Amino acid sequence: MKCALCRVRSVCLILFKEIRSRLLSRRSKTAAKVQPQANMSVILEAIDLDREYSPSRWSPRFTTPNEVYENHVDYVTAASDEATNNIPHKLEIEYGSTPGQKLDIMGTDLPNDSPILVFIHGGYWQQLSREISRYPALSLHKVKVKTIVIGYDLCPSATLPDIVSQVRSAARFVFEYAEKMGSKGVYFAGHSAGAHLVAKVLASADLFENTPGSHRLQGAFLISGVYDLQEVVHTYVNDVVQMPSEWAVPLSPQFDSYTHIQERRARLYIIAAQHDSPTFKKQSREFYEILHNTCLMQNMYLEIKDGMDHFEIVECYTNDDNYLKSLLVHDIRKHLL
Repeated sequence: MKCALCRVRSVCLILFKEIRSRLLSRRSKTAAKVQPQANMSVILEAIDLDREYSPSRWSPRFTTPNEVYENHVDYVTAASDEATNNIPHKLEIEYGSTPGQKLDIMGTDLPNDSPILVFIHGGYWQQLSREISRYPALSLHKVKVKTIVIGYDLCPSATLPDIVSQVRSAARFVFEYAEKMGSKGVYFAGHSAGAHLVAKVLASADLFENTPGSHRLQGAFLISGVYDLQEVVHTYVNDVVQMPSEWAVPLSPQFDSYTHIQERRARLYIIAAQHDSPTFKKQSREFYEILHNTCLMQNMYLEIKDGMDHFEIVECYTNDDNYLKSLLVHDIRKHLL
């Protein structure tokens, strides 16, 4: 298992460095083709947009963005390895036909009716993996919460609409599993691009109307997410995602309806980090305001976590005393027990 996780880590690092290399190359070519003074504002605008959507550039913990990302991959790989080695589980459960459509259930020794947290990893739909995203189970297993980690195919082998469809299929699988087990309740948590995917799951009225067990939804934690993709189309992220501009609005949770979630009285926790970029914090605030003012959702909470960066805010899942676990436990005690 350690060898497998090491291979996953190596692939993640290679992809990260390749994307950065493409970005730098693209900037150099652009600068060479334009007149310095007349077009400087356009160049700076593009560079600033890339920076705003580069979470690793905003962390004060390390000197370079590479160090930030490599530390994150090392940390979650080791923690996921620990979770796999110490928590009873069932891995690589297929929910679809392609290689990425698998999920892991951590905590198979817990009572059938245990609450479930479904975790969806980030990585801008092109990095990270299910195998190194089992770490939330370290703290949640101790409070008798099962963790289900969803995997999905990555760009560019899959399109973003493909990924959204896959994650919704995984959610359907989870709800049916929860119904079969008699789970007290289901929660979703997503980090970064994973928060975007959780939001797209919640936006699917058809999923909730036609899936057994969907009434067991209790809440969701959207952690440092991106909810409006219109700017993302014009950043380095799209070099791999390859999203046409006309897809941006349909794929943006900010333009979806969530009235069916309000009717179910599910709780939404929208969270960002102090050391996220201004754009990431703005996206969280605007998504909260739109849901609160337009969809009239009442059971919502917005928090900017002091002293944390884009990666620390989810790495803390590994600690026994962490705010994400505390929020979940408080919600369970208030609404399920």
